[in-house]
Amino acid sequence: MKIQNVKNEWKKCEPEYAILTIILLLFLVVGAVWIIFAPKEDFSEDENRALEPTPKISVESLLDGSFMDSVESYIGDHFPLRKQFISLYNATQYGIGKRDVSGNYSSTPAEGGVYFGRDGHLYEVLLPDRTGIFEENAQALVNFAKAVDVPVYFLPAPSGSQEQPEKLPLFAPNHSQREELQRLKELARDEAVVVDTFDALSSINGDYYYKTDHHWNTFGAYAAYQVLCSEMGLTATPLDSYELRTVTQPFYGTLYSKAVSWFQQPDRMYLPELKQPQQITQYVNGTGPREGIYWEEYLEQKDKYSVYLGGNRGVDVVKNADVTNGRKLLILKDSYANSMIPFLSTNFSEIHLIDLRYYNFNVYDYMKEQGITDAAAIYSVKQLCDVSIANKLIVR
Repeated sequence: MKIQNVKNEWKKCEPEYAILTIILLLFLVVGAVWIIFAPKEDFSEDENRALEPTPKISVESLLDGSFMDSVESYIGDHFPLRKQFISLYNATQYGIGKRDVSGNYSSTPAEGGVYFGRDGHLYEVLLPDRTGIFEENAQALVNFAKAVDVPVYFLPAPSGSQEQPEKLPLFAPNHSQREELQRLKELARDEAVVVDTFDALSSINGDYYYKTDHHWNTFGAYAAYQVLCSEMGLTATPLDSYELRTVTQPFYGTLYSKAVSWFQQPDRMYLPELKQPQQITQYVNGTGPREGIYWEEYLEQKDKYSVYLGGNRGVDVVKNADVTNGRKLLILKDSYANSMIPFLSTNFSEIHLIDLRYYNFNVYDYMKEQGITDAAAIYSVKQLCDVSIANKLIVR
């Protein structure tokens, strides 16, 4: 009797669920076959990160659970149509009204996500510094200014979400980076000139930050260059002295990597080139020379912003044989400074760029050896809050 009842129940269920069961099984089988046999990528260009490699089994990894964690991450990184599903997920989040994605606010320190702004803009979510990193960095920069015998200029670069609040989602919370600007001014006093670009940038009509990247674009970099020149007593080279060459390849930047979506329009890049060319060469980590400062090969890659100088290294030197004033500018910097170099290179015989994240030598000795006449620190405010450079500026 019980067997007969089971058969009857199965007959009742079969027409209703057979097709669904078959589809589910096919999905699982196809997914498993794909994950096992399909070609794998080691790096996601869209997300700008390395993907989980094939898990390696061992007794230790089985016992401590790390093998299953690796399997889970591997499946998550390599399942079929992954990019399309991520894009669909972000589009769905946007469709239901969510405007903040990819944040991790429970971590220590908290990591801000990305806002879907107006007019196709993506913006970093700015959070107050709870780690004390900014204070340490700011004090280290002031100590640097005290220790050297050349004029020093600090240029803290604001983020796009600081400068274009009208494009943020309605009522979106956003930390004001003017707090860091004011604190830097208080610490610097007479030791260094703090170059305030905040108002100059916000007064520009049109876009001066990339929509999909955290950097300022060519127009933002030029505006910052003008303010810096004014503070340094230099004459800025007029923008109409340049031909703005349009990069044809679409540019999807770092913010897009955190908020991949099918509806996001790419950015357009413009490379400023002097109408009357000058003899500008670049020396990379003590080698060279290399003609020009644009590394065109990066235009074929995801990280197109590295077309400026070829990215970030410990030391780069840019020389202009047509500038004979003998002035040598040292720039302590992050990547925000890179797009200013096409402009600054017209004002100095030499520009020495040091990225303290990758430089492990004595900055003060370097300045003496190279005969530096001027110094500047060009950092994004967010970078000064996130990454410590203080130990690289200890006076020895």
